[in-house]
Formats: sequence, C-alpha cells, structure tokens
Amino acid sequence: MRLCGIAEALKAQPVPAPTLAPQAHASEPPRAVLAAVTAFFLWGVLPVYWKATVSVGSTVIVAHRVWGTILFLIPLLRSRGELGAWVTALKSPRLLWVHGWAALLLTANWSLFIWANQHGRIVEASVGYFLNPLLNVLIGFLFLGERLTRLQIVSVSLAALGVLLQVVILGHFPWIALLLASTFGVYGLVRRKSPLGSLTGLAVETVLVLPFALGWLAWCHLQGQPLWGGGTPLEIGLVMGAGVATALPLLTFAYAARQLRFSTLGLLQFIAPTGQFLIGALLYHEPVTAGALMSFGCIWAGVAVFCAEAFGKRPGSKH
Repeated sequence: MRLCGIAEALKAQPVPAPTLAPQAHASEPPRAVLAAVTAFFLWGVLPVYWKATVSVGSTVIVAHRVWGTILFLIPLLRSRGELGAWVTALKSPRLLWVHGWAALLLTANWSLFIWANQHGRIVEASVGYFLNPLLNVLIGFLFLGERLTRLQIVSVSLAALGVLLQVVILGHFPWIALLLASTFGVYGLVRRKSPLGSLTGLAVETVLVLPFALGWLAWCHLQGQPLWGGGTPLEIGLVMGAGVATALPLLTFAYAARQLRFSTLGLLQFIAPTGQFLIGALLYHEPVTAGALMSFGCIWAGVAVFCAEAFGKRPGSKH
C-alpha cells in the first residue's frame, strides 16, 4: 500500500461513546477492516526485521525507533494539516495524561516484543498475541459494556487452561505472552478514550517518550556501547528504517481500534500471531515441545471457538 493511500485512509473519526449494549447488526467500516488487516499482517512479519537488528540490541533499537517514528510522522502531520492540532494537543493536560499512559504501555510492549524476537522467544511472544484477542473480549465486557456470549466464555476459559498448562507442564510462568497481551490490550482500550485521530495521537505518544529515548542513547554512547551495531550499511539501514516499521502498523491499528468492535478487532488480530508463530517455528527453528503444543492447543481451541462464534453471527442476532 502506498504511503499516500495510507495517509488518505487515516482520517480522524469521532470516538463513539461506549454503550451498554452495542448493536450487533452495525456494519463494520471497510476502511477500518482494511486498516486492521494491514496492521496485523505487518506485525506478523516484523519478527524478521527485529531479528536482523540483534547486533544493535533491543533497548537501543527501541530508542532509535522512537526518534525514527517522530521524524516519519511530522511530514505526515504537515501534509494533512494536523501539525497545529498536534501542538495544541501537547498543551492539553487531559490529553497528555491519556496519551502518557498509552505511551508507557506502548513502549513496554515494544521493548518486550523486540527483546523476545532477538532472544529466540518469537514463538512464546506469538502466544501473547493469540491471547490478546481473547483478553479484548474481557476488556470489552469489563469496561465497554459488551456482553459475553456463552461461546466467548468457553473460548476465554480454554485460553486460561492453556496458560495453566504452561505453568504445570512446562514448569514456567508464560510471562512474556501475558505481558505482551495485557499491555497491548490495555493500550487499545486507553487509545479509545482519546478524541485525537490516529496520526495525531501516535505523534503525541511518541514525542512524550522522545526525551527518554534520546537520553538512553546518550547514556549508551557514554558507556561505549555502539549505537549502530557493527556499523554495516545493512545495520544502519535497519536502524534508520525502524521508525517507518514502527509507525505504519501502529497508525493503521489506531485507526481501526477507534472504529471496530473489540470482538471484530480481536478476530482479525489472529493474522499477526499466526505469522509470528510460523516464522519462529519454521524460519528460525525455535523448539516447540509436545507439552508446549498441548498448551498451545488449548489456546488455539479457544481461538477456534472464538472465530466460530464470530463468523456464526447474523445481522440482528442477540448477544
């Protein structure tokens, strides 16, 4: 998708007020669906990108992607006439509070995801994104007034069983998966609380983190840590492109998250962990033991029930 096409698609929409009984028959905006599919496909293949930056280090590449992202966003803000709105938003204590929390959650998710990618934990990280849509169901129930159907209760219960099996059979708590799922799920919820468009909101979040990112890079430089890996053209190019690799899926996700039901967003989100799991298991040959498959099987069963329930809905159905 060309950059101009994305910029045109990412038009700000008003944030719908949460209701106690969302309408099941309301059609989903095609642009929002396309944006979600684009975001999750990009996240599905990004482990290859972050794996290639292992010589740079996870914390350094996270810091680089912050300044790279803001440099990528500012021209977009200017081209869409939103530069003034961005500056105005930075003067609003309420918006700074909301997007400050969003920035904190996003940075934590970024850092853990890249660390997992660089340390042979892509498969485990993918489990977090399989869990995330099911967590979205709970978030929708707890905070947005969306009702849980019986099948959704079954799907969440199966996922919980899968997590429990990881603790019992594999002997370790799946902290990577659970932290990735929770930080990203809550980020989506917080993001819905802001009236800012996807582009302006992401720019606010990024600039709030920018001083910390630059400070970390300066400290690493003073400690003698290389900021560009081995300094090869490939490594420099990957670092320079980190902002684009970060911003494109985040922009499209933020656009979709503010318009789609959490359940629809969760259904489409399975694109990302499927790609991540296949890349980790098949491309990088990460071990997938029988016990892990049993645990994953419960989670995937929950996913299957969730998908069956979502696809089985008909206009005007009750839930």
